[in-house]
Parts: sequence; C-alpha cells; structure tokens
Amino acid sequence: MKPRTRPPKMVGEWVELEFMARAARHGLTISKPYGDSAPFDFVVGRRTPLHRVQVRGTSIYTNARSYICRVTRGNPPVRYRRFDFDFLAVFAIPQEQWYIIPMAAIPRTRNAISLYPHIRHSRGRLEKYRDAWHLLVSMGNARRRRAP
Repeated sequence: MKPRTRPPKMVGEWVELEFMARAARHGLTISKPYGDSAPFDFVVGRRTPLHRVQVRGTSIYTNARSYICRVTRGNPPVRYRRFDFDFLAVFAIPQEQWYIIPMAAIPRTRNAISLYPHIRHSRGRLEKYRDAWHLLVSMGNARRRRAP
C-alpha cells in the first residue's frame, strides 16, 4: 500500500521513521518524547542547544503548483505557537524531499505553508530550507562528528 493511501496516522508514523533514518544518516542524535502530548515529535542533539522538531508529511498538491503542509494540530485545527517547537521538518512524499524550516520562518498568520520540491530552482520563500539538515547540527553533534 502506498503511503498516501494509508490512514493519516499511519502516514505520520511512517514519515517519523523516515525522519529518524535521514537524521541518523546526517550523524544527528535523535530522542523521542514518551507519549503524544508534546507539541513536538523529536529532540535533536546531544548537547545544548537541543532542538525540538515537529515532523510532517505532505502529498497534497494544489492548483498553484505547490505542496501544502498544515501548521496546525487537532480538530478543530489550532495553529502551533512560536514556542511549541524550534523546527518544522516536512517531507514532501511524492518528491521524497525534506525541508528543515525554523519555526521563526513560518508566517504567524498562516495555517499552512506552500513548498515547491518539484521545481528545481524555485524562488519560493521556504525553498532555502530544502535539505537544510545542517540547521539541526548543534555544537555537540559537530564536535562528535569530527572526532576520530
């Protein structure tokens, strides 16, 4: 069964596994909080600064030729607050492309963001965060990766 035909909860779990695997490939240390009550999915880092990361997946393509990712939670949807997490990691499923977006870069007035992973040289405002895994590297992780 393809990811987009699965129930949303299963897709979310699969995307989280993809995030852990990709983060590990980048040499990052990943921790998962117990339970589902935290407004973030992972803590990335070994020493300070530790980064709280909310992980999302999207396969929703619009007429505006963009992929849409909600920045809300729950039903009815409630927008995440600025201090709920540090980074939003979005996986554009059909394109197999990750975005590592600082929470501060997400407009406060929007309930969703638009991404253009299928356009190689897109000038979209958030395109500079495509594959920006380096933003999650803390000083502790950087020192660790340089060690023999």
